[in-house]
This record gives sequence, structure tokens and C-alpha cells, in this order.
Amino acid sequence: MSLPANRCGYILLLALVFAGLMAAALSSAVDYATLGARSERISVASAQALALADAGIDKAIYELNQNSSFSGETYSSVPGGVFVTSITTSGSSKRITSTGYVPSQTNPTAVRTVMATADTGGTWAAFHYGVQVGNGGFIMNGGSVVNGSIYSNGDIAATNGVTITGSAIAANPIATTTDQSNDAPTPISSCTGSTCITFADAVGTQDVAQSFQISSAVGLNNIQFYIKKVGSPANATVRIVNDATGVPSTDTLMTGTLTASTVTTNFGWVTVTLPDTPVLDPGLAYWVVIDAASNASNYYIIGANSSYGSGAAKIGRYSSSWSDTSPSGLDSYFKLAIGGGTSLIGGSSYSTGVMIGTSGTDEAWAHTMKGVTVSGPLYCQASTYTNKSCNTSRADPTPEPMPFSDNNLQDLKDDAATGGTYSGNYTVGWAGATLGPKKIDGNLTVGGGGTLTLTGTLWVTGSVTVSGGGQVRLHSSYGTDDGAIISDGPIEISGGASFSGSGTAGSYPFLITTSACPAVPGCSGENAIELTGGAGAVALVAQDGTVELSGGSGLKAVTGKQITMTGGASLTYDSGLVNSNFYSGPGGSWEFVPGSYVIVQ
Repeated sequence: MSLPANRCGYILLLALVFAGLMAAALSSAVDYATLGARSERISVASAQALALADAGIDKAIYELNQNSSFSGETYSSVPGGVFVTSITTSGSSKRITSTGYVPSQTNPTAVRTVMATADTGGTWAAFHYGVQVGNGGFIMNGGSVVNGSIYSNGDIAATNGVTITGSAIAANPIATTTDQSNDAPTPISSCTGSTCITFADAVGTQDVAQSFQISSAVGLNNIQFYIKKVGSPANATVRIVNDATGVPSTDTLMTGTLTASTVTTNFGWVTVTLPDTPVLDPGLAYWVVIDAASNASNYYIIGANSSYGSGAAKIGRYSSSWSDTSPSGLDSYFKLAIGGGTSLIGGSSYSTGVMIGTSGTDEAWAHTMKGVTVSGPLYCQASTYTNKSCNTSRADPTPEPMPFSDNNLQDLKDDAATGGTYSGNYTVGWAGATLGPKKIDGNLTVGGGGTLTLTGTLWVTGSVTVSGGGQVRLHSSYGTDDGAIISDGPIEISGGASFSGSGTAGSYPFLITTSACPAVPGCSGENAIELTGGAGAVALVAQDGTVELSGGSGLKAVTGKQITMTGGASLTYDSGLVNSNFYSGPGGSWEFVPGSYVIVQ
């Protein structure tokens, strides 16, 4: 049977429409598949480009460890594409930028860029002043010169025509507080063995001593005794001394005078003023000794009980023998005050006692000025013998922290220990030596005209002595970095000793001690650092002890709890010390700084 013509035409139209729809669907499916493949190719290429950029970072780290002056590379071909790296230096760090291209830089399908920072894991310290001093203060006289600025957390006692070419700032100490005391005596009508201690009546009981432990590293201000006299004894010397295994030592740290006329025949509090330096070390035992003459008719009696929990009294003779009190376990009545006062710069009775500054921006800033001529502003609250009146618009300056933290110092020790330990004293003579990183479990001596070349950080558990024309220099591989010798004992530099950096500008050796001398046992009055002649391009650091510079010495920077500069000593500060970087020289390896990796694009 045949279909009508109109019916056949309708079916043909439907067939054509269906065929068109199928063709369109097939075309869409092909286009979708093509688009998906292209997207996949772009995603893969992007991942490849990122991998190439990462490879560039890894390669840069490798090259830096072969040559620290490596600055990057261009068009480095690897399977799948190329990478380009560039390196910029920022202080001690290297900033690496790496870009990966797939398949090439001239015809890239994908481009990715990453950045990362590398360093050698060194220690940083900021030196903003040629001289930075703790609360022991700075003593400067005898024609000494500082070519730079001074910041002191105590007084700057500068007299006798000394010069500071930069600014001078002296911060106020903390307010006076009673740090240690046994200060609640009951009225004593008649002296018994358990309520008082008699001394200065015989040679064997000539002196009395009381041990104590201070709680804060702040300068001593005064000490008071609950005391009376019998007859007319002479003035007595009050000494603060180190402990020698439970008795007073002969290491006198400071002295004051107990004036006999201020003591009456009745018990009462009598004050003895003490210098505010050196600052004692919290946690260590010290003794206050009243050192008197002996006379059976003219002597002293100090009140006592057994209530002070951080020490005990002894009876005996300074520089001789000591015994327990009778009964034992007694404590003298005393009160020890720390801090107090306001800061001072100068001390002369003429305006040119200390010359400060060479420009209109160099300033002098302290509570009190005496004998000061300054080129710039004079910020103070009181002044005498100055070249201009006080600008009172600023409050008194406050103490500044020291450049090194305890962690910084431990980093240096850990760095040195990576090179192993040398047991015993290490001596460098005329033949010289190259050493580092290394821990020396003993003393280090450089003398006899010999040269010690540092190739890494040295940690000396004993003392360091550089004398007799001895030299210390950094190996050339240090470049612009600084090197360090860190000691747990005193440092002595004398006899034409000299120091130099790597040969590249801005590189210096640092001599650092953790010693608290003379305020700890065993120092015998010795300073933490003593420099008497010589030196050169070196920075000295004794944040817990005292530094003495004298005898035509010269150096680049110095930091100490207390510093004395005399006898023509000079210092020339280099602004490159502001961001000082300490590394182990050839032993240091470049590595990523955690958290520095960034995907730029």
C-alpha cells in the first residue's frame, strides 16, 4: 500500500529534523570533548610550570652552597620546559624568584612564578650605638673619644675633656626599692646572745658579715643596719664581697663607709650609701661585711634574730677566718635598697668637660647635665655648666635592651659545637692556626705574633687572651658577614693584639663573653673584658659584666653592663654594625626560611 504524497513529505521532514538534531548533538559532544581535553592540557601544563619553578628554587639553593655570590640563571632547559631564576640580597638573606615556562619562554602554554627566602641559619644582633651600656653606667675620662653615639641605662660620667661625636643618652634607673631586708626588730633593752652580735671588740671578732641574695639586676643604692656603739669606735668599711663556699671571700665588689658619728649608744637604723656599680647577679650569694678595727673598749653591737631566710651572719675577720655566730643561725638586722636616682651626663664644673656632637641633629638627653657642650638639642630637666639651657619638652629616657638575647648567645654556642669539641687549652703561637667552627673546652690564647684565622664560630668555655702581637681575623669566605668568638670566661686583649674582618667591607670579628665578672665568685676583681692597647676592627660584648678600655686602645663597638674608657682609648663606630649577621663561615649552609615560600602566579 502506498502512502499519500503529503504523508510522505511529512515523514521526510521529521527524518531531516531528527537527523539535524543528531548531528547537532554529535557536534556538541565533540566540542565538549575537545574543550575538556584542552582544559586538561592547560591544567597539566600549569602544574608542570609550577614544578619547573620549584626546581629552579632547589637549583638556586644548591648553587648558593657552592658559591654564595650566585645570582641566578636564565633559560635553563629541563624536560618539559625551562626555568629562570634571580637572586637578590637583603641583609644576610637571599630572596630567590623562580619562573617556570611550558614548553618554552618564547612560546609558553603555561607560566608559574614562586619566591622563597634562604639564609644560613645565623644569629642576628642590632648595634645602633658605638657604645651601649647597661645600668652600671659609662665612665669616660682621660681624653677618650667615641666616634659615634652612646646609649646608657645608667649615668654617663664623662669629664676631663672627652669627646662624643654623635649623640649621648643616659636613661633613668628604676625607682628605689628595698630588695632584701631583715627589718622588723623588736626593741632591745638589753643585749643577749640571741638578739644581737657584738663585734670589733677583739681580733677574732673584729668584723661581722651577713649573706644575702639579691632578686633584681639593678644597681645597689644603700644599705641600713640596726646598730649601736660602745665607747668611741672608729669608722668602719662596709664591703660587698663574693661568696667563697659559704663564707665571705676577699673579692671586694664595692665599698662604703659606716661613719661612727652617725651611730649612737642606742639601737637605731644607720644608712651607708653604696656606689651603684657593679650590678650584682640575681640568684648568687653575696656578703655585706662591716670591716672594723678591734678595741676592747670601743666596739659595735648589731641587732640580730633568726628570721631572714636567704642568708646567715658570720663573725670573724675580713681576709682571715670566719665562724658561725653563737648561737648559730643568727641574721643581722639590715635593709638593702636598689635603684633610685636620676640620670646624669657629665660631671665637670666647666662647659667643655664633655663635648657632644658634630652636627645640629646630635643630641644630649638625660635628666641632669653638668659640664656639657652639645652641638644639637640639650634635653634635660636640670643643668649646670652647659652651653645652652635645657629643653624640657621630653620626659627622661628609659632603659634600652641589650643587643643579644640569651637565645642569640645560645645559637652561637650551638653553631660552634657543630664542629666538635677540642678538650683542653688551645694556644696559637707564631705558626698560626685556622680553626672553626669548634668548641674549646678550656682557655684560648693567641700570642707570639701568631694569627688565628676563623673559619667558623668558636665557643671557649674558659678565658680568651690575645696579646704579644697576636692577631685574629676572619676567613675571606665570610664575605660581608661577621664572625664570633664567644667565651664563658673573661677576655683580655693587650700587647699590640689586632683584629680584622674578611677583607670585605662591613665584616668584623666579635669577641663576646657571658662572664658577669667582677660580680661573681672567682673573678678576684677582674673585669669581664679588659682591653689595654691594640685591637682594631673588632666589637666587644659583655652584657653581664664590666668592660675596661685603656692605654691607646681602639675598636669599632662595645657593649657592657658597665664600661670604663680612659687613657686615650678611642672607638670608631661603623653604621654597618646596625644589622650584624653572625655565621659559621665556610661551614654554614644555605637553606629555606620556613614560611617564606610564596606562589606569585
